[in-house]
Amino acid sequence: MERRSLLVAEPNDLQRQLIDMMVSVDDIEVVSVGSGQDALAYLRENTPNAMLFAAGLPDIDGFDLCQKVKAVSRLTQVPVVLVADPGDAGGLGEATRNRARAVGVELLLQRPLGDKNLRERIARLMQQAPPTDPGPTPALPAVDTAAAATPMAVGFSMAVGTGQAASELGSLRAEAAQLRTENAALKARVAKYKALAQNLQQQLDEERKKPRGLFGRCG
Repeated sequence: MERRSLLVAEPNDLQRQLIDMMVSVDDIEVVSVGSGQDALAYLRENTPNAMLFAAGLPDIDGFDLCQKVKAVSRLTQVPVVLVADPGDAGGLGEATRNRARAVGVELLLQRPLGDKNLRERIARLMQQAPPTDPGPTPALPAVDTAAAATPMAVGFSMAVGTGQAASELGSLRAEAAQLRTENAALKARVAKYKALAQNLQQQLDEERKKPRGLFGRCG
């Protein structure tokens, strides 16, 4: 199975952990950095299959970072997901959406992230992206219209949304801990069976080395 990579530029440790838990699977590797400069340093030598930028990076505005990336022919068609804070009225304002379109963002989401379908949405973007050809001007960004219309549904009323995101983060952490425990148990079983197989193979080799009589019986 071809392994794909997602570059995440997000200053918040908890958000990086949440994204890693939601997205990282066998065929998708998450590479996380905490600043725009670190993202640019990574991109000088690597070409990920998709990128996720926070709008509020500490050193480079996420919109500006996207614009810089899209100006590089090698990276033009790599899809970008931009995560922006909601406005004072809740939801993403028209100015934010227009600015995202202008810099070539493929998917615009509100923070804090808590979408359990994030991995599937990013995987679809990876599949839709052309392999290498820079092509024409990038398509307009897709906006989570349901979230914009009903902010509380996706957790952007600050009182309700933060609790929802924290609850989902706790649930994902518990699920990840359970998976780690199951994985450790499976590894232990595999190691046990490997040791047993090696022991049996050793016994078989020793048995083959013993001298045999006229009728094939060991002497």
